Amino acid sequence: MGINFSKVAFTYNPQRKKEKNNYIIEDINLSINNESEFICVLGHTGSGKSTLVQMMNALLIPTIGEVCIFDNTVTNKKQNNLKDIRKRVGLVFQFPEYQLFEETVLKDVCFGPKNFKISDPETKAKNALSLFKLGEKFYNKNPFMLSGGEMRKVAI
Repeated sequence: MGINFSKVAFTYNPQRKKEKNNYIIEDINLSINNESEFICVLGHTGSGKSTLVQMMNALLIPTIGEVCIFDNTVTNKKQNNLKDIRKRVGLVFQFPEYQLFEETVLKDVCFGPKNFKISDPETKAKNALSLFKLGEKFYNKNPFMLSGGEMRKVAI
């Protein structure tokens, strides 16, 4: 099982039942296979694309309905194994400069593996950086001194 949305709706400010909620997304049913499937989410500004994607790694929790993420069910009453979900579903924000925060590229990339208590986070970070052709000369650079494309690679 991959990621499945079942009758999902989301609002940032849930109101009492008597009042009308202003849902960002509403009545979403979506299935994404766990292997070999790529999807593209398109829509106008403000149509709920980012909200939908943030629900895929349980950064946002559905107001109504449920999201099943690799056999972990997330509802507004039940949030189990969020760390396990986030190990499998990564999220890179639209503006990478908002999610970079360390003094050096290597420290920034080490944050994820350290947070998940992965052994030898520095080796994992160096391997990840090499996948993006960001070798040793980038390790001690300040991430805010990188080009936009390099920042996006570090954020990923």
